[in-house]
Amino acid sequence: MDTLLSYQLLTALAPADIALLFWYSLLLDVPRYLMTIGTAAVVPHVPPTPTDYKISAVVACHNEEVHLRECVESLRCVSEIIVVDDGSTDNTPYVIAELLVEGKIAKAFRIEERSSKPHAVNVGLKYASHPYVLILDSDTVILDQGAVRKAAGYLAEDESVGGVSLNIRIRNQDETLITRHQAIEYVVSIGMGKRMSDALGILSNVSGAAGLFRKSALDDVGGLDIEVAEDAALSMKLRAAGWKLRFAPDAWAATRAPETIHRLLMQRLRWDSSIVTIWWRKFAKNLNPFSKHFAPMNLLTSLDVVVYSILLPLLLPVYALWLYNNTDGFTPVILTTIFMGLTVMESCIILLSGISIKLLPYVPFYVIVQNLIMRPARTIFVVAEMVFLLSRRDNYIPKHQRWRLT
Repeated sequence: MDTLLSYQLLTALAPADIALLFWYSLLLDVPRYLMTIGTAAVVPHVPPTPTDYKISAVVACHNEEVHLRECVESLRCVSEIIVVDDGSTDNTPYVIAELLVEGKIAKAFRIEERSSKPHAVNVGLKYASHPYVLILDSDTVILDQGAVRKAAGYLAEDESVGGVSLNIRIRNQDETLITRHQAIEYVVSIGMGKRMSDALGILSNVSGAAGLFRKSALDDVGGLDIEVAEDAALSMKLRAAGWKLRFAPDAWAATRAPETIHRLLMQRLRWDSSIVTIWWRKFAKNLNPFSKHFAPMNLLTSLDVVVYSILLPLLLPVYALWLYNNTDGFTPVILTTIFMGLTVMESCIILLSGISIKLLPYVPFYVIVQNLIMRPARTIFVVAEMVFLLSRRDNYIPKHQRWRLT
């Protein structure tokens, strides 16, 4: 009865009062969802003609004896596969040797001491023979043989495009509730989110799991930087150098996701720390209109990341405290209303994405985890990076290579 009465009182409020109560979601959540839904519903996706340009693939791997063969065998669509073993201590070298004997890879190199994925990729790039280069993780597979040709169409269509992000699914989505959570997240935040960013010309990241690049663009910016988020750093380097980035929603690849909440949080600690490092520190010049490097679209790109990946989590505890101090018994009703609204909008995006509706029953779980665990965690991670520079001590970059961090 109390809950029903609370809802009746809430609906009796003036629109201005309701807007005040829900200011966090109205300012930071709703616009993003509406833009994403609007882009999917209104802006037609007209893919370029797929191209048959010759493509080199560079696969950097460390201790990937389980996944490497499947990755390589999914790359029948490319002309040349280069594998770089980054100091593996398992049976990865033997798998590579077998693939060489079978003729499934063209070139293979080994770095005796692990030096980081970006360094290993740079080694492979030196030997890439073709004008387009596919860079992908060794646990990623290309889902259909036309995917890379579809992505290559964006490069062939426009000479100013330097990189194209493939669309990523979760390979192991049915393993646990946490992988189902990520399957929804990849559809909503990454897939549909990138489609919106692509339509607006503010795409900020070509996925490190699977991205196709123009070799001359990579040479132009000096390859990958040694960074914890090497894909983000490379993407912003390309934008700063004047290259465009595109997203190919019909070019599907699949990668493996963490299967436990602990592993997921450790992954996002690295991701969220790098957000501060890349977009706030390394490319803060994009926010300065008086900088010689300033470009309006790069400003919008950086603002998009800063607002939704840094400002949004930092304002979450402010809103939670404000809500607790100003709404008395209304707080549970307001939070429940927000939960219901987010669930509806997430479901709309999933339906518009064309992905199997079997994910729909898990949307409420996704909304709970995303807002009660992942957002507070992001708040902690962002603050910790600002104060303690966690990304500069992440084991993703071995100690002997950290002097290269910029």
